[in-house]
Amino acid sequence: MENLVKLTIKDHIAVIKLTNSENYNPLNKATGKKLLETIEAIRSDRDVRCLIITGSGKAFSAGGDIKQFKSSIESGTSGQVMDDLTQDLYKIALILRLYPKPVIAAVNGWAVGAGMNLALSCDLIIASEKAKFKQSFCKLALIPGFAGTIILSRQLPWQQATQMAFFGDTYTAEEMKKLGFVNEIVPPENLEGVSMDWAHKLASGPTLTYARTKKLFFDALSTPLEEHLEKERQMQIKSAESEDYKIGVFALNEKKEPKFVGN
Repeated sequence: MENLVKLTIKDHIAVIKLTNSENYNPLNKATGKKLLETIEAIRSDRDVRCLIITGSGKAFSAGGDIKQFKSSIESGTSGQVMDDLTQDLYKIALILRLYPKPVIAAVNGWAVGAGMNLALSCDLIIASEKAKFKQSFCKLALIPGFAGTIILSRQLPWQQATQMAFFGDTYTAEEMKKLGFVNEIVPPENLEGVSMDWAHKLASGPTLTYARTKKLFFDALSTPLEEHLEKERQMQIKSAESEDYKIGVFALNEKKEPKFVGN
């Protein structure tokens, strides 16, 4: 598991970096397992209040490992290998949507296939001007995996989602921003600094509120309106009983900046 994933924690911010830059940070079985373990390890760490996921070298992540795919076909185990590979990757896709901390994707370069959808599974995307995005699955006669069919169909009009999925074309950071996927585009040398600035702002915010908001956003995708409104109302009642609510109200009354504690 060496040279795959690096975790650093400082000032309440965790940074997970994919470090297999020689191979463009593929999301193979070993990397998926290590990434899942790392994300889970800090999930309940109260000292961590924001998470950044990024890559090293020229890629955020190139997605699937083509060499491993070829080997699995030659050995007649392609279905089993895909089953093994996707077990951990699909857990990551779900976990990030419900992760109890804000998650920023700092996309430094190529984000291809599952690598693109790893970025899209994060709450916010800050992209380098050199970032490139590609739903490359169709080039391998695969469907858009790692939650791709959900993300694309829910965030894009049908015709744009099918164009992106059917052709597997490359999209620049600017094109992705126009489609609403990217929040900010920065020069490559500013990516780390801007990502950390955003993370510091989020880490100093009401993180329990962020977690509850994410959960309600997630539930809203499949819950009838009247049922969701009652869920939202009950969550607002719980929020009004939190420590951060008291801090926010008193700070606003005293015309001061609130110093939230995350509960």
